Amino acid sequence: MSDEQPEPRRIGSTRNVIIALYSVYALNYVLPLITLPYLSHVLGPAGLGVIGYAQSIAQILLVVVDFGFGLSSARKVAVHLDQPEVVNRIYWSTTIGKAILATLCSGLLVAWSFAGYMSPAERGATLLGSLMIWGGVITPACFYEGSQRLPALAATLLLTRVGMLIPLFLFVKSRDDVMLAASLQYAPTFICGLILTITLILKREIRLNVKIGLSDVLAEARDAYHIFLSSALTSVYVYANVILLRMISGPGAVGYYVAAERLTNALRACTAPAIQAFFPKICIAFERGERDYIHKINRRFTLAFAASAILILVGFSALGEWFVGRFLGEAFGETFRILRILVFVPAIVGMTTTQVMLTIIASGNQSLLKRIYVYGAVFHLVQAPVCIYLWGGVGTACSVAATELFMLVGVYRVSNRINHGQIAVRAQTQMDRQTQRQKLRHEMATERD
Repeated sequence: MSDEQPEPRRIGSTRNVIIALYSVYALNYVLPLITLPYLSHVLGPAGLGVIGYAQSIAQILLVVVDFGFGLSSARKVAVHLDQPEVVNRIYWSTTIGKAILATLCSGLLVAWSFAGYMSPAERGATLLGSLMIWGGVITPACFYEGSQRLPALAATLLLTRVGMLIPLFLFVKSRDDVMLAASLQYAPTFICGLILTITLILKREIRLNVKIGLSDVLAEARDAYHIFLSSALTSVYVYANVILLRMISGPGAVGYYVAAERLTNALRACTAPAIQAFFPKICIAFERGERDYIHKINRRFTLAFAASAILILVGFSALGEWFVGRFLGEAFGETFRILRILVFVPAIVGMTTTQVMLTIIASGNQSLLKRIYVYGAVFHLVQAPVCIYLWGGVGTACSVAATELFMLVGVYRVSNRINHGQIAVRAQTQMDRQTQRQKLRHEMATERD
């Protein structure tokens, strides 16, 4: 392969990126809402609970595989976008680190599947979760987010999900087809990752002759560690709830909760595109000390999410019960009671994510997230088992909402300290030194060769 360097890509119009992201993300989250009523009628609450349980296990392991690389590496790509060699070193160090973790997590997934009591359908669906794990490895998300090309990633994922709809509607016809339904739900991430990686290689944006050592992988892991710890602690009250609910109340209760969670996840996804589109520019704004611009963007996001919470309250109060009955079926009445609590969570998450990504991480202070998420996980572990034991799926929703509010308060306190200069912005000086050290090692290796 030629060593010719591709032209560096520049960050484009944020408005265009937001429009493209919302257009494609909207379709990406409409598709699960199309399949949800079909699967709820065909598989029933228990079958839907099997898929939700297996997916939650895979999502927890996926947090380990990602290890915080997604945001830490994207931040570096955004800052070094005009240096293709540095970007390639970031990409390969990140991918190799993920692959090592995915190998360990795949072994853990097999052990989990055979260690405890599971039905054959649950065991098969759990093992199929490896598609999600390895899909997280091969998807070059840091490349696309750092260069503001997330619309291309989202569009590719959309096309693969559309492709999976055809066999889903053709072949999933009864409650015996749970494993087939699970495989078709998990496969799009893996297929999408293959397509995107091959595309970048053919366009020579990913080079295959980059030499990466263990020290490079460990350096990326050290930078991502604080974000990983935050994500791992978040998974305690996002994904582990489903596992705990299944242990206490069985797969039927999981089915009711998963149905409500998927509906609110569609609302939660509405918060992501705009924040992701602004993330690279806010990182650069912190580097340049453009405080007024940063404060303006954060205020606008906060007001938008507060307004959305009011609109959701009015809409759900008027149409919620009718919608659940028609959309999921009369057997999912419990889902409506869960939704009455979970429906507010997306707005809370949007406010929290704004401060985490556009202030704490963008300013280089991701290490401060560790303490916040430790407190949040401890708070959740104290109250969640009691709530789930007493009130089942409704208690699960109450525990999640309480923890999200707790996290919002903690994140806002840290963000205010950063915004008022009480916590210094950590510029890219440390990363630049690391890049220089990597470059020096590379030059010395070239001289030896």
